[in-house]
Amino acid sequence: MPGAIALLLVLEWYGSTSEVPWLFLLGAWVFALIVGAAAYAAWNRRGLRLHLAVGRSLAAEDSPLEELPEQLLRAAPATPLFEGDGVALELGLDTGGASRGPAWISGEIAERIVSLGTGLVPRSGWRRNLDVEQLRRGALGATGWSISTSDPLGFFASRRECRDREIALVLPRFRSLSNRRLVRELEAAAAAPRAGSGNELFGIREYRPGDSLRRIHWRSSARHGELVVREYEPPGVQTVKIVLDPAPPMADIADQIARIAASEAWDCILDGGRVSLGALVSRDMWEILEWLARYPALECSDAWGGGDTVVVAADAGLLEPRALRNWLVGDAAADEEIEFERVGTGWPL
Repeated sequence: MPGAIALLLVLEWYGSTSEVPWLFLLGAWVFALIVGAAAYAAWNRRGLRLHLAVGRSLAAEDSPLEELPEQLLRAAPATPLFEGDGVALELGLDTGGASRGPAWISGEIAERIVSLGTGLVPRSGWRRNLDVEQLRRGALGATGWSISTSDPLGFFASRRECRDREIALVLPRFRSLSNRRLVRELEAAAAAPRAGSGNELFGIREYRPGDSLRRIHWRSSARHGELVVREYEPPGVQTVKIVLDPAPPMADIADQIARIAASEAWDCILDGGRVSLGALVSRDMWEILEWLARYPALECSDAWGGGDTVVVAADAGLLEPRALRNWLVGDAAADEEIEFERVGTGWPL
C-alpha cells in the first residue's frame, strides 16, 4: 500500500516536471487501482466467517464406546468423545453470498498451532480437515483464532480476531469396578436400597422450569448466585454420594479421580440408583460424565454425606472411615485405621 501511493506521487511529480502527458494517465490508473483494491479488501473482510466443527470421532482401541450398551449410546451426545480418542475436525471459512478471497485462518487447538490459507472461498464454503489424536479429558477449545484477508494484490491486508469457543467436551474413561470390591462391600451393594418416605430432604439442585417456587432454597441460591431448589428422595431409590478432592495436585491425578468417580457412578446406575456429585443429582450417565469432564473447575463437595458415600481423593485427610468406599490416588500417607484402596494414575486399574 505505501509503495503504491509512493509510485502515484512519483508519477505525478515526474509528469508535471517532464511535461509527458501519458504519465498523468498512468498516475490516474494507479489511483483507480488503489481505490478499487481498498474497496475490494473492505468487502472481502466483512463477508467471511470462521468455521470450526467436529466431523467424526476416531475411537481408540480401548475406548469405552466399544463396550457401552446400545441403549446408552442412543441417548449419547451427537459425537461422544472419551480421553484417548481422536477427532476429525472441519476447519474453514463460510462466505455470505458471493465467492471471496484471498483469506487465511490461524489459531490453536489442543495446544497445536494451526495456520491455513486459500486464494478463493467459494459460495459453498472452504474446508480443510484436521485430525487430532490422543485427546485429554476436558473442554476441547479453539483459542486465539483470527481471519486475515486482503485484496488480490496485497495492498490492504487486515486481521480480525474471533472469539474463543469450545468445540467439544472430552469425557473421562470409565468401566465397572464391581469386580474389585471386597466381599462385605458386595453384600452391602446387593442389599435392598433403604426405603425413603418421599419427603426426606436429600440435597439441592439447579432450578428448572416447572419447579414449585416453594422448593426454592433461598439461602443456597444467594450463595451460588442462581436459583436452586430442594430435592427430596423418592421411596426405594439408592443414592450414592461421590465426594471428590476439590484441589487435586496434578492434572494426571485429577484425570484418575474423574475416571474412578465415573466408574463408581456407572456401577450405581447399573444397580438402579442415582448419583450425587456436588450440586448435581442424576441418573443420567452422560450428564454425570459431562460434569466430571470439567472437574475440578466445577464446585465439588469435600464433605462426607452419609453411609452411601464414596470418597475419591489425593488428600488422605479427606478419607472417611464411615464411607462405603475410599479411594486414595497417589502416594500420600494415610491413617492405617481407615480402610481404603490406593491406586496410581494408570488406567485401567
